[in-house]
Amino acid sequence: MSSDRHQKKSNFCIVAIAASAGGVTAIPKVLSGLPSNFPAPILCLQHLSLGDTNVLAQVLQLQTHLTVRWAHEGEKLMAGVVYVCPPGHYFIVNANGTISLAQQATKHGWHHGVNGFFESVAQSYADRAVVVVLTGTGKGGAEGVEEVSNRGGTVLVQDKTSSVAGGMPQAAIATGCVDRVLPCQEIAPLLVRLVCEGCSLSQIPSNHTTLFSTKLQISPMLQDALSDLLDQAVAMHRTNMGHIHLFERQSCTLELAVQRGFQPGSVDDFRTVNITDHSPCISAVRAGESIIVEDIETNLMFNSHRAIAASAGYRAVQSTPLTSDSGNLVGVLSTHFPQPRRFLPWEMNLLNMHARHAGNLIEIYQTQKV
Repeated sequence: MSSDRHQKKSNFCIVAIAASAGGVTAIPKVLSGLPSNFPAPILCLQHLSLGDTNVLAQVLQLQTHLTVRWAHEGEKLMAGVVYVCPPGHYFIVNANGTISLAQQATKHGWHHGVNGFFESVAQSYADRAVVVVLTGTGKGGAEGVEEVSNRGGTVLVQDKTSSVAGGMPQAAIATGCVDRVLPCQEIAPLLVRLVCEGCSLSQIPSNHTTLFSTKLQISPMLQDALSDLLDQAVAMHRTNMGHIHLFERQSCTLELAVQRGFQPGSVDDFRTVNITDHSPCISAVRAGESIIVEDIETNLMFNSHRAIAASAGYRAVQSTPLTSDSGNLVGVLSTHFPQPRRFLPWEMNLLNMHARHAGNLIEIYQTQKV
């Protein structure tokens, strides 16, 4: 596929990467998977202290087909070139396609710098920008991620398992503005699909748990717990689709907290579920017990959801309320199946045990705010 074709098909004009602890290992993994005719400039901000004798650019050049060089004040960005920010500085990306180098302040300089970098990318490129948050300590980049999302840009985050330090990724996820969370080794293939092939995220299925926090304020520890609870449920039910909603008392809605197996375009159908909705989730809340739809195509109660189910790729669904031992409703766990599905009594007993455990665990995290 030629670079001309890439340029015509892709909407993305810049990729901005930030990393701290572990980044010297993560960044090469991303760059090594990109073709030499990558049709956008790539800016890398790695946490480096002023005065360090550093050969990062030279090391990266040995591991990629792209051209890698230290960035210089005022230079024009070029497609297929990786720009590495000098130690003690951060990028300011200008609307005319040039870069400025700002010096990091001594106190909180790194966190401020990452935010300033991402915010300048958002202001200059809006929906034509992809930002990537890699492994790192602290909360650097979270505010910048929000700005990128608010202006229509795309945010990718390295997952916990492949990160050396989870602070930066978790802070980004907690904003609720992240489009995809994935292992480091899968970031480059996704960038190729987005930037080289011009695909939208909705066209690229994800096999990994994706977190959302719409109206919710979810701590990193609760995020991890929800992800684990969902992974256990989909494994127990021998499927690859499911989600957990948390109950938002103020609005009396169910808000999507974590999902697995759904394409981004399908998520909007159930991101927020109103208490007046006639869905398996709300039916489970009203009944106070599991609702099982063995076959949506033949169940007259859920006629209105047939089109949603067909589009998302499932035929059967179960929804179980998550209630703590104190009697508080904290959420709903749902799993989905590509074919009609009937639950045996022992499966229901196991599901109910898992739901009680989940309800108690979520309540502990919410009340203790950890």
